[in-house]
Amino acid sequence: MHLFSFLLLASAADWIPATDPRLDVRGLPWLAENKGELIRLPQRLKDELPPPVWNLGLSPSGGRIRFRTNSTRLAIRLEYPSPPNMANMHAFGQTGVDLYLDGVYRSTATAPKDAAPDKPVEFVFFEGLPGTTRDVLLYLPLYKPVKVLGLQIDDGAEIQPARRFAASKPVVFYGTSITQGGCASRSGMSYQAILGRQLNLDFVNLGFSGSGKGEPAVARMTAEIGASAFVLDFALNNPSVESLREVYEPFLATVRAKHPNVPILAVTPIGRAREDARTAGMRQLITDVVKAKIAAGDKLLTLVDGLSLLGPHQLDGLVDGSHPNDLGFQWMADGLAAPLAKALSLPPPVLTDDRAVTVYSMEAAAKKRGEIVRYIWGPAGFPSKQRPAAIQENAPSPIAGLKNAKSVETFTIGMEAGQENTTHHFLPAKPNRKLMVLQHGHGCTFDDRNGDKSYGLAHAVDEMLGAGYGVLIAFMPHMRPGDCGTLPHGKMFDLPVSAGSALKFFLEPVAISLNALKPRYKEIHMAGLSGGGWTTTLYAAIDPAIRTSYPVAGSIPLYLRIGGSVGDLEQYLDEFYRFAGYPDLYVLGAMGPGRKQVQILNRRDDCCFGEAQHDARRIGTAYEPAYRVYERTVQQALGSLGQFRLVIDEAAPRHMISAEAVRVMLAELK
Repeated sequence: MHLFSFLLLASAADWIPATDPRLDVRGLPWLAENKGELIRLPQRLKDELPPPVWNLGLSPSGGRIRFRTNSTRLAIRLEYPSPPNMANMHAFGQTGVDLYLDGVYRSTATAPKDAAPDKPVEFVFFEGLPGTTRDVLLYLPLYKPVKVLGLQIDDGAEIQPARRFAASKPVVFYGTSITQGGCASRSGMSYQAILGRQLNLDFVNLGFSGSGKGEPAVARMTAEIGASAFVLDFALNNPSVESLREVYEPFLATVRAKHPNVPILAVTPIGRAREDARTAGMRQLITDVVKAKIAAGDKLLTLVDGLSLLGPHQLDGLVDGSHPNDLGFQWMADGLAAPLAKALSLPPPVLTDDRAVTVYSMEAAAKKRGEIVRYIWGPAGFPSKQRPAAIQENAPSPIAGLKNAKSVETFTIGMEAGQENTTHHFLPAKPNRKLMVLQHGHGCTFDDRNGDKSYGLAHAVDEMLGAGYGVLIAFMPHMRPGDCGTLPHGKMFDLPVSAGSALKFFLEPVAISLNALKPRYKEIHMAGLSGGGWTTTLYAAIDPAIRTSYPVAGSIPLYLRIGGSVGDLEQYLDEFYRFAGYPDLYVLGAMGPGRKQVQILNRRDDCCFGEAQHDARRIGTAYEPAYRVYERTVQQALGSLGQFRLVIDEAAPRHMISAEAVRVMLAELK
């Protein structure tokens, strides 16, 4: 494989031009208007824009070429107007075209020392790879104009459309040299490029080195772009606080007038090695303007403190005291990911690495349970004495057509902050004095037998009752009939609690119901689907009374998650999972005399934790082998102190508890 070879490859007729409609060129919003020229600004505004802005806009920073192909080789033909010539950026950072293959960096084409117009340079990115279909992503140079004269692949190789982004429109970044990419080592290492990979976002880079001053003409141009969000990171190119004051609020107003329903993130300056009163004054000015607009009703405006992205304790992230290096850009991207994801209603990238297990003994398990309980409930501890606010005997069944139910009790569960939920206790016709708690996820009814895409909950209830088990069905917060989706789970964490965490609202319906039911049963088991599987995992971890637990499509460790499989806030709450990672929770749910946890994942799941939601490119391992790794990790931690097993359900056609999964549960329980 020759990844860094310059070769004379073929005639121009064999090259695919950058204007080929099969190639997805992104980050250059006026590309069609400019007739395919790889520049960042509309040619019609050349005489209206400040000359330095226009000249810098000829460099395609943030421009990308995307496609999928099964070619065994890829080459590129480029033309640069001049050689690399920057003092604080290497040729790779100034002129490089980066290749990312299946999301992983592979190599960079750069301008040679004798680059000149009409002197094409040809570069082989790869050759001799297996002919499987791959995602190709090429980042164009940060600080040098370039012409992409063509790409070359195998004769007969396919070119397929690039994958969809998480948002339909790009995020537009406006700012200074830091925004343009100074001083990244490569074009794929600007903070926008890193963010784009983290959140699967398209983006436009309107950073102008030394010239991000916020002029009215630039504001009007920026507002032309149809965007999913704007990130404004300009200040320090202005000579004074007063000159910034003249342009900052008007720039915001221009963008907001054109985009009244689009999120805007306003970023204050990052840390510098040489802080001064001017920088501090600019931070304060931006803060005052943005807070005033938010107070006046702009709920789609977010203030981001630049010092939280790269602060005075992170100066190793700078090259020359002012511009980030790759480490600094990584920190900036990590810090911006959560507020940008929140603004776009996207799941954030998971930054918590929870692959390690810390619980290896019964003593360690007791200590960890204590930490979790204190985090969730504070000094009051686990609600072991609280009972249901009301119990209705011989209540109407919330599931029609059950064959094996003798009667139903409905429990009303009262909690703090005005929260309420209900659970339903089904008594079997032939009881065995064992109870199965069955927790639903984001479906708002267990009566799903006749649904087009049944979750299998009604079938599971009836089968459990038929085997003699009492069944307690429970709903996630605001996911019950008559109270379905009235408060998003993320908003639960804004509710006032006397102590602890809003995680209590997910667990107390089961805990309080069991306070009433434990004296009536000799064994208690628990199963759940999706968010209910997550609840099962967490509840079994803190209540050793749960003898066997069956989370179905409920969780995997955070380090394996991507996209929609990240879940709602309760599933990735960083401050919690930093000390109670998922492998630890699995150990806690299985550790103890006679205890067992059987985790069930559906290979063909159309929602969560199936093969389609696994990113083998990022993880480096295929679906099932990757998950068997954490299965072995948990088993090794347990030793002889409990049992943990992962079942990949091949029968389930979608996100559900399949009949096969119920069969597995009942067989395990015998």
